[in-house]
Amino acid sequence: MGKVIRPRQNLPTQLILFIPLSEEQDNSETDWVIVGAEYILRQCPACPNGIIIGHGRRRKQAHDQNHDWIPLRRGICKLCGTTFTFLPLFSPPYGHYSLIAHSQALWGYFVDNCSLDMAAPVVKDPDRVPAQSTLRRWFRSLDSPTIWRQLNRLQPDAKSAPPVSVPIVIRNRTPFCFLQKILEAIRRRLAAGEILRHVTLILSWRTLASFLHVLLPLRS
Repeated sequence: MGKVIRPRQNLPTQLILFIPLSEEQDNSETDWVIVGAEYILRQCPACPNGIIIGHGRRRKQAHDQNHDWIPLRRGICKLCGTTFTFLPLFSPPYGHYSLIAHSQALWGYFVDNCSLDMAAPVVKDPDRVPAQSTLRRWFRSLDSPTIWRQLNRLQPDAKSAPPVSVPIVIRNRTPFCFLQKILEAIRRRLAAGEILRHVTLILSWRTLASFLHVLLPLRS
């Protein structure tokens, strides 16, 4: 899975590749930054016989309770010259906050019934607490009929988890009508013990924002 960034003339194509997570990394408290820091795909997705080699490192912002700046690997195909950035699924390409922080904000606003101001996630850098306008933008990006349709098409795995015994109530009468419906559907399905899987992610309240983002089609 990758997103093409249109190159300037006479420059190699650049691709962003998202690092897949194993089921253990997906559902545990394993530090996803450490897990992905050394990952590099070897088979080039841009040409059939290309081999990717290391091409340096860079950093990007991914603010949440445990992170501020995270290291990323870069690669280049020896055959076609395409360059790659390997990005964890919990860090959106152009976002300054991890999707773990997005999930915590969703929980604070829609489950804990906090105001937008109080729903801001705890972050490692106290100077980077997201503003209300930032949370509103996060929620609007997920307030999508496309996600609603995609979620309804998902079939649970044959294996099921024990039903959740603690009742969760989703806030209603919000400005985010589709997101409200999406979270209510997720609440019902998780409470019933369904295991929902898409790409390399398993749906949980921790992976919520990441899971909803991968249900959106990639934009060119």
